[in-house]
Amino acid sequence: MTTQGTPLFRYLLGPAIDLLPDAVRHVHDGHGCLELSGLAQIDMMPGLLPRLICTLMGLPEPGREVPVTVIFDRTPMWEHWRRRFGNRRYASSLMPGSGRDTGLLVERMGIITNIFRIDATPDALHLTLVRCRFLGLPMPEWLAPRCAAVERAADQDFTFDIPIDLPWLGRLIHYRGRMRKHETGPDKT
Repeated sequence: MTTQGTPLFRYLLGPAIDLLPDAVRHVHDGHGCLELSGLAQIDMMPGLLPRLICTLMGLPEPGREVPVTVIFDRTPMWEHWRRRFGNRRYASSLMPGSGRDTGLLVERMGIITNIFRIDATPDALHLTLVRCRFLGLPMPEWLAPRCAAVERAADQDFTFDIPIDLPWLGRLIHYRGRMRKHETGPDKT
């Protein structure tokens, strides 16, 4: 398979991407911008330190029925995700890993780089954090976050479930939600 023009997730997953539910595959197996919107539930560990960590990383604030919009800007071998949860915005860039990270998904989010193993099943896309870098330096395992994110389909909607744990602190944040393609037109904004 030639990689020129290949969407990032198809490049990394190969034919296994065709196992994914349609709502999930549609998000990751295309080109151009795709905007999804919906609602999310966000739980955060109480306390000043968890709130400070989440704020510094730009992660969502806790809440129920929080409006969420994600814009997936997809080009061959690269994706840029712009997220808005309520009033909080953050973005990341995704690309294929190289060297030691070949075959893995690399997400750059400010001063943090996350390296994920991705697996496709008929039920879901699984993104498991295997390594993390802070300011380009590898984080020691005892300090590095843990994340086992899952993307699924519910009816025709795209769903996400993202727990983030810190081994030295516990469950920092858990956000999950349901989104669908954002429709625009003369009567919609």
